[in-house]
Amino acid sequence: MTKPPVSQRELEAHVADYHHLQEEHRRAGPEGSVRRHLHDRLLELEEEFERLLAEWIEDEHVRTEWREHLHHGAPAPSEPRAARAPLVFKGRSRAGSVCEIRERPDEDLDVLVDGALVERIAGALDFADGAPGLIFRRDHVEFREVFDVPGPALAALQAFVGDPAGEPPWEHAGALLADGLVDRDFALMSRGRRALGPLR
Repeated sequence: MTKPPVSQRELEAHVADYHHLQEEHRRAGPEGSVRRHLHDRLLELEEEFERLLAEWIEDEHVRTEWREHLHHGAPAPSEPRAARAPLVFKGRSRAGSVCEIRERPDEDLDVLVDGALVERIAGALDFADGAPGLIFRRDHVEFREVFDVPGPALAALQAFVGDPAGEPPWEHAGALLADGLVDRDFALMSRGRRALGPLR
């Protein structure tokens, strides 16, 4: 199952862990290896928290609110809101209707046409070997796969796939994830392989 982007619950868990360690650090003696270890762990948690904010929260104002929540006990922001279910396929008919197939937590699939749920498919459809130009048929209507990711994001993904030793293009993470091309760890999804097919 595709790993979703960072959730409010996950960020809150980081905050709770950080505050717990802060309290242990406060109670530890002023000198000694335990205090130093706790200090190092606090720094690690802070770095991980900042990485999550940088990768998945685009709005700098919301990032600042999360930092205030972590360091000064300010109220938790209401974002990020719950993410949409991962996109497995998106296609457009000749008449302009849009079909989306989204992964459910139980690994079944929801089929939506023009935003309305029209079918639930038990078990997974295998799009893994699909080539670019994939077509999904429903009720005698053909939906040809389309991609909404901006060109620069797709080019950055292509460069990363060509040289995976480099840093993933985190600045495009939101767009690539929303279009179902990568998961939150930047693993290339089947839809991502199809999107890059013509570029290879």
